[in-house]
Amino acid sequence: MYGGAALLAAISGAILLADVPSVWVPMPLPIMLAAIITLKISLIVTPVLYLVVVKLSSQSTHFAKIVLALVAVLGALNIIYFQNAWEYGVTYQGPEHTRIVAIENMMGFGAALGMAFVATAKKSSSLAYSANLFLFVLLSWCAFPWLGELP
Repeated sequence: MYGGAALLAAISGAILLADVPSVWVPMPLPIMLAAIITLKISLIVTPVLYLVVVKLSSQSTHFAKIVLALVAVLGALNIIYFQNAWEYGVTYQGPEHTRIVAIENMMGFGAALGMAFVATAKKSSSLAYSANLFLFVLLSWCAFPWLGELP
């Protein structure tokens, strides 16, 4: 649990070292907004959320279903985000960047959804933990990417 939180903090911190979004460092919107407010908060946004989810739901017999629901809901919200921000992405980041980041997100959420679905079907807690960590890695790395003009 704490190793996953440390990994997420490292990913968030590494993303902030980049000057501008790229296809390999898309800069998630929540981390960018937290960094604008204060750099210190941006490093703990996803690790804290990860710890809260694991702490509150991992003891539940329905943990795999909770992870599956989180992946499905956040994946759907990410799709809606891309639909609404697509023009900004094409305008400010370019069509190639926007397409590649969208593909990264589709593949990432598809993998997380697959892992969560198999974890639920097989009642595998280790796979559910892996799917949950992978979801939060996506949230730290490429989900809801900054597609607009840089502040």
